[in-house]
Amino acid sequence: MVNKAGPIGNLIMSEHIPEPMESHCVEPGTFRTIEIVSYILFGIGPLVGNAVLTLLGPVSIDFLVDPTVVLIAIPSFMFPFALVQLFSGALSDSYGRVPIIAGGLVGFLGGLVLISFASSITMFALGHVVAGVGFGFVNPVLLALLSDCAPPADIPKRMGIASGLAGFGVGLGPFIAGQMAMLGWQLYYLAILSIVFLGLIAILVANRPPTIIHGETGVRVLINNLRIELRKPVVLLMVVTTFLNAMAYLGTLIWTSRGLTGSVSETTTGIMLLVAGILGAIAGISLGGIIRRRGYGFSIVIGIIPLFASLSLFILIGDITILSSIPLVGLALALIGWAGGILFPLMITFSQVISPERRGVLAGIVTSSSFFGAALIPSVYEPLFHLGMPSLYLGILGVSVLLLIFISILYRKIEPPEYH
Repeated sequence: MVNKAGPIGNLIMSEHIPEPMESHCVEPGTFRTIEIVSYILFGIGPLVGNAVLTLLGPVSIDFLVDPTVVLIAIPSFMFPFALVQLFSGALSDSYGRVPIIAGGLVGFLGGLVLISFASSITMFALGHVVAGVGFGFVNPVLLALLSDCAPPADIPKRMGIASGLAGFGVGLGPFIAGQMAMLGWQLYYLAILSIVFLGLIAILVANRPPTIIHGETGVRVLINNLRIELRKPVVLLMVVTTFLNAMAYLGTLIWTSRGLTGSVSETTTGIMLLVAGILGAIAGISLGGIIRRRGYGFSIVIGIIPLFASLSLFILIGDITILSSIPLVGLALALIGWAGGILFPLMITFSQVISPERRGVLAGIVTSSSFFGAALIPSVYEPLFHLGMPSLYLGILGVSVLLLIFISILYRKIEPPEYH
């Protein structure tokens, strides 16, 4: 049989990393309930983190601030969200997935309560901080939980589905929030709170995989596991690539939404973001099959080309607030949605096949790097926004060029084994 492991296969063997664990599921479907709940919960984060994109106007009116000030909600959520993920995945490797997820959901619920009853922009931001901390204990652990019962060939599919749902949430959250804004933006967060509460109950009572503890527990072991992974060139490449992908993909969504605020209705913006989210979901869900049929290199190509096409189209449009330009803006957002739906799942797929005994650690590292990028988006791109939208998109295009360089290096040096 021909060895198709490629460069990463040789790298794995040279570092004596164990082969992916055999699934410990008794039979297919044994843990179907907890898998479904995990998928749903993974998509909840973007529903909260990105809903503000169509609520900039209503929230700014309620709190008597400029719409740009309301963007504080994004770094308020993303910074603690990203920071906690550096450790939460590793904690789940030592103490089990479900206990960490349940604790995180309790914190997430607390943040949603603060947001829903906020009386000032400060309280609104604080609620996002608490929600970000809570969901930081949930996000990477759900990925590791989904991988625990999956044979190696199914991991890309599961990571694609999870990322697809998250991508769909990126568009669905702003869409639903925009529709509910006329009734009161607080109702949106209360609705999400109800869903999360039901999810918490479901994940506690559902049949779950046996807890498998990889080695000793404790803070020193946790830090050592992080150190081991962060010393690998493979992981550092993934970190940088994932960071740049977030700066390009989410940067385009966030600042396009800001550029449209006040000129285009929340409903119209929400619909365009929803279409982008739907295409992102389709891309993510399709990724496993694309990888099996055409490989990782082809998957990268069909993610990078739409990214550059979208930004080129935005630059050509110029003024995105002109009514006649709205269809082209929608097309450009759809392209960026597809690009994000392909590229981010690729990164988390890489993270789940390199070190099976430390899946939680790697899931946390990779998702953390993505959301650190998201947290920096408002401050990094704001000066370009004041120069005009074409300048903003040129800046994002420059970041995308860096992304292309790093993802090319990543592919050449650490291409994962092909699954058949």
